[in-house]
Amino acid sequence: MNHTSFKIAAAALAVASALSSTAYAGGFQLTEQSALALGRAYAGVGVDGTDVSGMYYNAATMTLHPGTQVQFGAVGVGLNLEYVDHKTGEKNNGRAKEEVIPHGFISHQINDSTWVGLAITVPYGLATDYGDNWSRSDHGTDAKITVINFNPNAAWKATDTLSLGAGLALQYVDATFGAGANGVHSEYTATDFTWGFNVGLMWQPVDNLRFGLSYRSETKHSTNGDVTINSSIPGLSGKYDASVTVSGPAWAMATAAWDVNDYLSLYATFRWADWSSFDTLTTTSLSLDGTVGAVAKQMMQQGKVDEANKLIEGFKALGNIQNGWKDTYLMSVGYDLRVNSFWTLRGGIAYETSPIDNKVNRTAIIPDADRWWFAIGSSFHWTKDFQTDIGFAHLHGVHERSLYDRTSGEEVGRYRHLDAYLLGVQMQYRF
Repeated sequence: MNHTSFKIAAAALAVASALSSTAYAGGFQLTEQSALALGRAYAGVGVDGTDVSGMYYNAATMTLHPGTQVQFGAVGVGLNLEYVDHKTGEKNNGRAKEEVIPHGFISHQINDSTWVGLAITVPYGLATDYGDNWSRSDHGTDAKITVINFNPNAAWKATDTLSLGAGLALQYVDATFGAGANGVHSEYTATDFTWGFNVGLMWQPVDNLRFGLSYRSETKHSTNGDVTINSSIPGLSGKYDASVTVSGPAWAMATAAWDVNDYLSLYATFRWADWSSFDTLTTTSLSLDGTVGAVAKQMMQQGKVDEANKLIEGFKALGNIQNGWKDTYLMSVGYDLRVNSFWTLRGGIAYETSPIDNKVNRTAIIPDADRWWFAIGSSFHWTKDFQTDIGFAHLHGVHERSLYDRTSGEEVGRYRHLDAYLLGVQMQYRF
């Protein structure tokens, strides 16, 4: 058994701990809580006042919506992760089948100053799949993550110009990850339930100008699951319990909306995410630790002392992974053009930075890079109470986007394309 073999045998325990991060990661973190706001790259989201999904981004903005309003929709997500390996010339694409991400909101005005609402979203629900036998399977072969977010909110109109809001975020995570090489394949599955909070304020100094500030707390996930290892290494194959603790970063957002006239509105957003807190991942599996110890002991009895020591050292190192990520920023601007009482056009552009500070830490399941957003959309007002919205965005990864050997630091391949395509539709009704 060589050093690579036992290292890959542990991949589901080690790299899969990064799986928890993919439920939040800047890499293809698609903020698809609104098909309407998608159409302007989320510029001015919330303070725009055009749909009640704003409660997810800034609960205070519910005060822009009188009476009772409901909203339901979905965003379809497709990826293009075209990869070419420098050594083998192999071409692969990590795109899995397209995902459909639903969302729903309800907002209710209790009196002149108080609103309550509920957001049910799947803020992260993407998938990658390279196949079990691709040449860089030690970077991961497949991943599927679903995060369901239940978010009750309340808002208070403190004065004619100032609104405050807060909410409780309850999240359920279901995740699967695969990795393998050299005839070894590992599969990790895990679930978790956790909670966080969100707060926000909105200031409207004049009727046609609004500013928002909002914050979402860190969420700590302690996932409990199983890692299944299929290996030719004697005594190592089997299913083991495993747990990973990881904290999703806090983020803050500043937004602005200016209704220039009856036809045109301009919007802007700046978002910061505390990814520098994502420094290390600690993985625990008492049952796998025991098996590794037993296998190593048997190897020593066979005179394979060096291989046994490498096995033990390898699993210890894989239990504590250094990520060294950095904070990320998203900046977007956009517009709404109200062509007539029935039809509104919109568009937007955004730039978002990658959390990867050390390029060697990039993995195939999180092939992150800086990216541009290009978005367009439209709304159709069928009656004064009912409308439908559609939005499309193309996310294009730029700059550094290669994979590296984690031991030597050598570049082993490059992503020719890191692109995501989002198409969203939704309906709104005002009672």
